Amino acid sequence: LQVSVPEPRTVALLFQPVLLRCQFQVSSPGPAPIVTWKYKSFCPDTSGGSPGDTWGSPGEAAGACPDSARTVRIVATKQGEQVTLGDFYLGRPVTIRGAGAELSLGPAAWGDSGLYLCTVTSTSDLQGNNEAVAELVVLGET
Repeated sequence: LQVSVPEPRTVALLFQPVLLRCQFQVSSPGPAPIVTWKYKSFCPDTSGGSPGDTWGSPGEAAGACPDSARTVRIVATKQGEQVTLGDFYLGRPVTIRGAGAELSLGPAAWGDSGLYLCTVTSTSDLQGNNEAVAELVVLGET
């Protein structure tokens, strides 16, 4: 199993549609894998910089503070054609679309900035890397 995010950093304008891409390859055929997108807020800022400034890669940002210091929530889960939204995202035009694992967030909201973990679980392929991280920064109009 190989999961990757081709664009690890995405900058979106407030109220504009957001699409986070996640791709995966399963080495052996089997039942449809389960795709889960999880949101993690940026670490609480102690440096005075803006979110995302201090890390070279989203992976570094993901490990920079414990999950207990940030907001963590399930965005959506997809198995086959069935998409289930996390409670926080109910009522928003959020979905996992396409044959892969693209997360469509609809219009970006202020609280959407953070790290998004794309996790793919396949019962037929347990080897490899099943998770990738995308970083989203939502900007207001200047």
